[in-house]
Parts: sequence; C-alpha cells; structure tokens
Amino acid sequence: MKFLSSARLCLILFAAIAGFSSCGNDSQIAARAGVSTRDTLIKGNFNEASGIHFDSTAIDTFLKARPELAAYTKDFRTFYRMRDYAFVWYDGKRLTESTQSMIGALQNPQSDGVLKPLPYQQEFNQLVNKLGDGLQEPDLRTELMLTGQYFNYAHTVWGGAEADKAAKMGWYLPRKKLSYAELLERQLTTTEDSVLSAAVVPQYLALKKAMNAYQQTEKKDSDIIVPYSKQYSTIKPGDTAAVLVNLRARLVQLGDLQTRSATDIYDDELQNAVKRFKERHGISINTQLNQPMFKQLNVPLHTRIETMLINLERMRWVPADDHGKEYILINIPEYMLHYYVDNKLNWDCKVVVGKAMNKTVVFSGKIQYLVFNPYWYIPPSIIAKEIKPGMARNASYLAKHRMEWNGGRVRQRPGPENSLGLVKFIFPNANNIYLHDTPSKSLFNEDERAFSHGCIRVAKPAELALKLLGYDPAWTAEKIKAAMNGGAERYIQLKKRTPVYIGYFTAFVNSKGLLNFRDDIYGRDPALLSLLMKD
Repeated sequence: MKFLSSARLCLILFAAIAGFSSCGNDSQIAARAGVSTRDTLIKGNFNEASGIHFDSTAIDTFLKARPELAAYTKDFRTFYRMRDYAFVWYDGKRLTESTQSMIGALQNPQSDGVLKPLPYQQEFNQLVNKLGDGLQEPDLRTELMLTGQYFNYAHTVWGGAEADKAAKMGWYLPRKKLSYAELLERQLTTTEDSVLSAAVVPQYLALKKAMNAYQQTEKKDSDIIVPYSKQYSTIKPGDTAAVLVNLRARLVQLGDLQTRSATDIYDDELQNAVKRFKERHGISINTQLNQPMFKQLNVPLHTRIETMLINLERMRWVPADDHGKEYILINIPEYMLHYYVDNKLNWDCKVVVGKAMNKTVVFSGKIQYLVFNPYWYIPPSIIAKEIKPGMARNASYLAKHRMEWNGGRVRQRPGPENSLGLVKFIFPNANNIYLHDTPSKSLFNEDERAFSHGCIRVAKPAELALKLLGYDPAWTAEKIKAAMNGGAERYIQLKKRTPVYIGYFTAFVNSKGLLNFRDDIYGRDPALLSLLMKD
C-alpha cells in the first residue's frame, strides 16, 4: 500500500481547492487556516510492547458476537499478528495516553462531521464508564472493542462513511484505498503525534476547524438576519444607513469583521469586510451591497455547518493515486481551474461548466493531446435537440453555422466561431468530457457559469496550452498563438501527460485561511446529507 500517496492526493483535491484561490503547499495552507499538520484526532503513543498477550482465537469469538465489526476481521488479524497478539491500549495497569484520546474522539464524532452512532454504542459506553471509575485492569473485551472502534473510526473519518455510495452521488474519482491495520500499526510506531497527518490533509483539518468554530457560534448565538432591500444597493462608501449596524453584527458573527459596533457609517473597515465576504462566496468583489451578497449573508449557521459536514465526507473520498509534480484541479461549483506545480498553485483561470441538465461529471484523467483549430463533432443528442429542429426551420442552417455532414455525422468547421474555439484539450474518457476554448467570452464575466453541455470551457486557453507544452521550449506563446490561428486542424501529442481532477466541493478553506462556500449548482448536497444522517 502506498500510504503517503493517500495524503498527497488528498492534497490535490484540497490543497488544490485551497488552490481554488490559493498558492501554497500543505503546511502553508494549514498555517494560514490556523491548523498544524500535527493537529490530530488521536494524539500520543500506543504501548508497543505491553507484555500482555492473549489467545488469537479470542478475536474470532469477539467478532462472532459483534457482526457489525466483522468487516474488519482481516484488519484485526493482520494487526495483532504483527503485534504477536499483545495488548496495545494498556501499559501495565494503566491505559495509554492514546487510549484516552481515542475515547475522547469517539465520544465527540460531531467534531469531525460524523453523524452516525458507533456500532455497539451502549456496550462501548459501559466499558468507558468502567474505565472512568478507575478500573483499568487489562480487559480483553475492552482491548478488542477499542481496536474495533479504531478501525471503524478510520473507515468513517479517513475512508468516508458513505464512500461506497460515491458513484450514486455522481462521484467517479477512484476511491481512496486504506489498510486500517497498517494505519493502526503506524500509529504505534510513528514518531509523529498521529498518522492522521498522513491520512488526511491540512485542507481537511482546516475545514474541520472552521466547522467546529461555526458549531460553537451556533451554540452561543442566534443567527443575525439582515433582510435585503433594493435601496441597499444605492449605499456608497462614506454613506450612513441604519442597516449597516446589523450588517456589521452579521459579518462579525461570520468572521469577516473583528469587532462589533453601533456605527452606521459605510467606512473602510466595513467595506473591506464586505469585499472579504464576497470573495469567500464567489461574488464579484466590490463594495456594492447587492442581492447576491444578502442571499449568502442570510444562510443560517446550521445550514453552513451541514454544508461543511457534506464536504468533509467528500474529502474522505479522495483517491490515493500518485499525481506527479503537475496537475489540474477543477472545482465545478467554484467555476475555476487551478494548475499546480510541486503542490503549489502556479496559475488559475475561470471556467464554464455544464448546465444542471448537462452536468459535468466528477472524475479524473490525463491530458494526452491538444488540438489546434479543432472540428466540433456534434453529439447525437445535440443534433436531435438543436441541429435538426434548426434545419427544419431554415434550409441554410448548416451553412450559416459553418457546419457540414461528414460520414453520417455533423461537424462544425474550424475557425473563431467554432463552438470549441481555437483549441481543445483531450483526456480520453467514457464521458466524452474535455477542456476547450470558446467564442462566447462574455460568459466568463458572470459569477455563475454553468452554461455548457457538459464539457469545460476555459477562459485562458492559450495560457493553458503554454503550461501543458512547457516542457518543450520550441512552443513559445507566439508559436501557440500562430497555431491557434492557423486555420487547419492540428493534433499535438503531449510527451508529458498532466493529470486532471474534476471535483465537486461546495465548502472549502483556501490558502489564505478563508472559509469559502459555493452554491450547490447540481443539487447534490441534500442526498449526501440524508445518507450521513441515517442511522
């Protein structure tokens, strides 16, 4: 098992999401979010050699009576075989420090966005209560229950409670592969506080910390709602207005403003807080108090907490493949493409993604070639829904749109008006999804950019081509521009294939440490929340 690669590719989709507006590596992302990579769920060390052993058949007896833990039978056997069937949660007559930390984590699963109860919760509570009474003599049932709960916790928090249902949620990135026995073994022998920093990434920890802060705010404070009025859009810097008092209070509650005051002046401090809030919600950054801002402003704290719960689960689904030094991350709800080099954001640009009826698929691939001046071979679905009705209305429809029949298919000839623009980027996949240029440049000025039939339109295609061809000094910006305007279709096979990851995250923390939210444009959050809340 390539254990560390799990963490590294978690970083792709969430250092990369930090790259959603970021420019940092693992530790930078965490530091800016106020989180250390050594922040863990379970701290301390287990007892590597307690000297207390048990009969191996006890594992089978224990699991036979607890079928909900039977899924971890192989993990139990692998782990304890490596330990020569020795107790690990005890040190003589005392529990190890890690045992206490483990119990604390299991008793507060909500801090990790885990809503489902533990298996055998009542039995576990009884054992914990006995431990709390000071009865810490080594007990085999307690030993095996703690190990089983550790494996279950690793499955839920690191592997994803609903990872087996990811495809039903429209998530086709390959799943993370974890060996729970190896995770626990590493916990016993590592010199770090925990293996968590190798199983999840700073982005996960940062979002978890942000969620915990919201949970605390919700406990002590009620939502400050600021109803929108059209007249608010006329308020300019330096103006006074009664609504600004409540606006300040709400922005303090949400962390965009540091101190609450009764000032009703639209001063520099409040202007900066407004711009910060808009940045965190994907709204054009300016000082106007507009309706999109108030829509996001009045989303209840509890709803935001649920959104973070959902996205913590998605983070647990991140695959474990090696991604190399360069990769592309596209976050669909954010409408952004991020290009990473050595886990640092190198470049990014806006994208247009599929409409709700033509959803862009969540999956991964590698860009293998690009095509300058491409033909657009129109999919049968578009021919049926758009082209044929157009031809029925106008006999010159194909000529007007520079289209032609080709071997029983309709294609659009190369040129500036081609729907694919002047270049497309191919990573072969069953979904027929690719990146491409577009003649509809004005769409990139919109905050919400779900307009395509499923493929991803790139705002800066020439720059992306330069990034992908960067290994070849012959491909200068000038040569790429000439190729894009050469008129004839031209295929370029890439010697270096760059991974592309298309993800769907409606909450994330960027490298500046800013908690971000985006609209659930495909309506996927409620179904996942429902699964997470089921017993």
